[in-house]
Amino acid sequence: MNKSFMVVLALMAALTSGANAAVSANDLPGNTVWYMHADLQAMRDTESGRQIYAWFEDEVIEEVSEELGIDLNKEINVVTAFSDSRNGAAMIIEGPISKATEEKMLEMAMDKTEVDTRQHKGMSYYFMGDDESAESQGDEPFEDFEEASYSSFAIKGKIIIAGREEQLKELLDNKGRIVGGGEFDDALFVISADKSFVQAGVRTDGLSDDDDDGWESNILRNTEQAALLVSEVSGMIAVEAQLVSTDPKMAQGIAGIINGLIALQSFSTDIPADVKALIANTKVEVEGNVLSINAVIDPDLVVSILNH
Repeated sequence: MNKSFMVVLALMAALTSGANAAVSANDLPGNTVWYMHADLQAMRDTESGRQIYAWFEDEVIEEVSEELGIDLNKEINVVTAFSDSRNGAAMIIEGPISKATEEKMLEMAMDKTEVDTRQHKGMSYYFMGDDESAESQGDEPFEDFEEASYSSFAIKGKIIIAGREEQLKELLDNKGRIVGGGEFDDALFVISADKSFVQAGVRTDGLSDDDDDGWESNILRNTEQAALLVSEVSGMIAVEAQLVSTDPKMAQGIAGIINGLIALQSFSTDIPADVKALIANTKVEVEGNVLSINAVIDPDLVVSILNH
């Protein structure tokens, strides 16, 4: 796949318009493996989010915008990416995307790889790559896009990118909207808030290394799902992570490990006092087989941590 497209994808994944609503479990396909939803407009419009976005703009956006010739600040508001076990990965980029930007992205793609223009019910889309790489599905987020992808600008205000042709056609049929699976017992867990910046989640099956006996792999082996939310609460950055474990006892055990790590950090002489205070105020709670980790952080501290 065109490397400049990969720069845009990596940019969106690093973050964390008309679609400024957070996603819920009902908005995702029933067989979703992972998802990421980033509301860049919400970051730009809120006090706490602006500070983080300003850092991101200085460190990443300006350079990428200059390289690609695309003003990401003005043209990208919301990014939603997900992968389902049937159709693979897809990404929907929303905002006031100009015709010039569409043409620029196609031009960059044509410079790097073969681009085949196709039609679906009167809507144009593009296959980028070669036939041997098509329809492959990677194990990692965004890996589906590395060798080949299907893209379309046919829906106004949206760039749709998919790793498989059927996924793209389905999204075109639904005007770029993800068709959710509704409520059911095995739905992928989603955390939401009134002012969400980033939401993400994953089924953890297969993420652990069977040959690794470290605590990280042990936690993954005993976890079914994980979810993350970054949002604003009263001008502060709220971070919440939840792990759905295999059983309540395992959730209590994982909580014990995390609390132990927090306690160890309190004795470190290498950690600044404000970061120590943040760690000390991190809350770890268990309800049934769900482990929750919550922290409320001053935006200035977040930027300081990012800078270092």
